[in-house]
Amino acid sequence: GLPLASFRRYYWRVGWGDARGRISPLSRTASFGTGALSARDWTARWIEPRSLRLFKTKGTTLLGRDLGDVIQARGVYLRKEFRAPRDAVRAAVFICGLGHYELRLNGRKVGDHVLDPGWTDYARRALYAAYDVTGRLASRNAFGVVLGNGRHIPTYGYGGPRLFLELVIERRDGSELRVVSDGSWMSGRGPILENGLYDGEVCDARLEARGWDKPGFAARSWAPVKETGGPALVAQTMPAVRVVRTIRPRRALTTAPGVRIFDFGQNLAGWVRIAVRGPRGAEVRLRHAEILHEDGSLNTSPNQNAAATDVYRLEGRGIETYEPRFSYHGFRYAEIRTGPSRVRLLRAEARAVRSAVETAGRFRSSHPLINRVQANILRGQASNLMSIPTDCPQRDERHGWLGDAHLAAEQACFNFDLAAFWAKFVEDIRLSQRKDGSLPDVVPPYYKQLYPSDPAWGTAYPQLVWLLYWRYGDDRALAAHYASVKRYVDFLWSRSRGGLLKNLGKYGDWCPPGSIGPKKTPLALTSTFYLYHDTGLFVRMAETLGQTSVARRYAARRETIGAAFNGAFLRDGEYAGRRFGPADRAPSQTSQILPLALGLVPSRARRSVIGALMRSVVDDRDFHLDTGIIGTRYLLEVLTAIGRGDAAFRVATQTSYPGWGYMIREGATTLWERWEKMTGGGMNSHNHIMLGSVGAWFYGALAGIRCLAPGWARMAVQPLVPAGLRSVRAAHRTVRGVVKAGWARDDGLFRLSVEIPVGVAADIVLPMASPSAEVRADDRLVWKQGRAVPHPDVEFVRDRRREGALVLRVGSGRYDFAVS
Repeated sequence: GLPLASFRRYYWRVGWGDARGRISPLSRTASFGTGALSARDWTARWIEPRSLRLFKTKGTTLLGRDLGDVIQARGVYLRKEFRAPRDAVRAAVFICGLGHYELRLNGRKVGDHVLDPGWTDYARRALYAAYDVTGRLASRNAFGVVLGNGRHIPTYGYGGPRLFLELVIERRDGSELRVVSDGSWMSGRGPILENGLYDGEVCDARLEARGWDKPGFAARSWAPVKETGGPALVAQTMPAVRVVRTIRPRRALTTAPGVRIFDFGQNLAGWVRIAVRGPRGAEVRLRHAEILHEDGSLNTSPNQNAAATDVYRLEGRGIETYEPRFSYHGFRYAEIRTGPSRVRLLRAEARAVRSAVETAGRFRSSHPLINRVQANILRGQASNLMSIPTDCPQRDERHGWLGDAHLAAEQACFNFDLAAFWAKFVEDIRLSQRKDGSLPDVVPPYYKQLYPSDPAWGTAYPQLVWLLYWRYGDDRALAAHYASVKRYVDFLWSRSRGGLLKNLGKYGDWCPPGSIGPKKTPLALTSTFYLYHDTGLFVRMAETLGQTSVARRYAARRETIGAAFNGAFLRDGEYAGRRFGPADRAPSQTSQILPLALGLVPSRARRSVIGALMRSVVDDRDFHLDTGIIGTRYLLEVLTAIGRGDAAFRVATQTSYPGWGYMIREGATTLWERWEKMTGGGMNSHNHIMLGSVGAWFYGALAGIRCLAPGWARMAVQPLVPAGLRSVRAAHRTVRGVVKAGWARDDGLFRLSVEIPVGVAADIVLPMASPSAEVRADDRLVWKQGRAVPHPDVEFVRDRRREGALVLRVGSGRYDFAVS
């Protein structure tokens, strides 16, 4: 057909035909819209007030460095009246308001986005959203836009609030009318005073100019805006941040006259919405925290420099409802102070906020602790999907730390549909890359001093690009990021000597038990491991894209790195770890785990390295982990792969320190940043996701759901059946459809039910406790007395009785297997 045009809506239907000439009915009509396909198609201009009212807050502290006070703008209010033709058949508005905006048309909010647009490096690009407002137009209309600071502030090298808006009205005769942001707009003041992501929002309802966002408003004190510059615009194609849930408090207690603390029963990211009645000018103050002091008062220590306080001053007209627009908090508890005034608090409820990605997985087992850990993972991951994968929602940070992103990525993909989310984020990473190929530790790179990244953080780039291809079949990601990943891998190589990377490590195996920095695992070991890991990933990318000569060259480089790794770190049958005196003979778990995870261990040393790992896990730690975030990511997978799934299960279900169960025993409703329960002002977030990598093991090992080819074209169901588990049920929505796996055992019978999507081939790996076991598929024998029995829907692949398993292959459909 014709080339697509900007600002149009296209309609389509689909049907099928076959070789016999049969034609299906057509589907329902669907549609999609286009934005600006070229920057030349925009007619709007960036606008901002001629003057800003500013306020100052305490600056953030990152990695122990005080970064100074933060200067931000009070809320900016903009308006524009316009007329719409009576023969309008379609109207769409395209908007980007920096740092965040709320769009209103004729007195009502447009859309349900919050904290929009998603965060980016505004020196490179900003995201715009599109809204269909066809049914909202009258003959006389008014746009009202409120702007907040968000990340678009001078502290990060940007300017103040600004707006870009283009309304495209299509008339019945095909002609267009446009209403755009330009110098004709007016700017005024409103009730939002201070607003910032960390400190909260101050709203004085007495300053509300009634009708300012409606036609006919007398804007006598309002002034014309000025046109200004702004970043390049790109469509926001990932799901927007939205309010996804409203939570009523579990309990409330009064700690002093006019002071109440509300417990919402779980840690979350968002804010509190209140309904109040009281005299004009009375003040309600809301403070947020994850934990309480022993006396029941609010403990804000983990917030560090984030004030996390919202203030509302009443207009004094009946029942008033308030919730912030341009801030969010990480909290379980909210303290609401009405003071000695006659304010009546009628309602308080938490509003959970995140990127509104769809749920993609379900997991449940017969083990209550495993289920609790899974629930904590879901809450923690949801709290840290905020247009970028953040580290935590409560303190003065909330950045896209690359380490947190890649460590939790596989788990996150099992639980949520993140195809568009990751596609946006890997582009953020690409745009953050410097000419020398280096990447920062946080993306977007709001802190320029965090270049170059620790290799254990920068690995997020090749890993997430490969994840988009492997899990979602997105080969476009490989092509788009191939050159930049190559530059990054070349940067790592340029900083190595003889295949060893000794001078880039900063964090390494972060947060092992009892420590912040790596305790027993050398930085050079983790850095060189990721040099090997990322070089190998790039080889796979080059092979997939047909770059065979490049793949061969980098494969040879990878062999050099692997040899150097073993030469430097493998000694006397185990990999190097720090020793704290002559009596410390415990091997570093992470040092053994990482080379085992990638098959780096020479065959002559494999048994001794496995022995060193098991000695540490079983003998030295009594089935407890001693790993930071890097080792934890691979620990359970490695134990399962070496045939010690029983040990992996015991580690995963510990209720004593350190372990996920210990967190739950101490009252955690999300995962912690550290293995210790800490309630002071140190590095002690109670809502981090980097230790949530265990969630991928729940799906991949306990349920056994594994992807074997890009886009799930081939898969396996290979459940681990540890002694302490009776049943598991899981489902995951892949790009090819939903795969389900559920197993249970009782009275000597093991049952496995699977559902395989259309077009997918699956290997079913069944546990065989005895060579004489009988195997049935849908009540028909497929294996008896050590021999395969023909079955119309099941193909025998191989007998792996020495490994205690039988492998069958099936196509799409539902199957019920039973093993005696």
